[in-house]
Amino acid sequence: MAVGEIIKCTGAEDLYRRAEDLQLKGIQTEFVARNTLKVVGIRSNK
Repeated sequence: MAVGEIIKCTGAEDLYRRAEDLQLKGIQTEFVARNTLKVVGIRSNK
């Protein structure tokens, strides 16, 4: 996963689930369009 990567989801429920799962892994996303997320930051666990 890289900053700027676009993630397409199948629906609103999938969108929220993926955003939450990625946040728990330290990957920050933002909503950019219908059923689409964009990676805006990655936290390192150091």
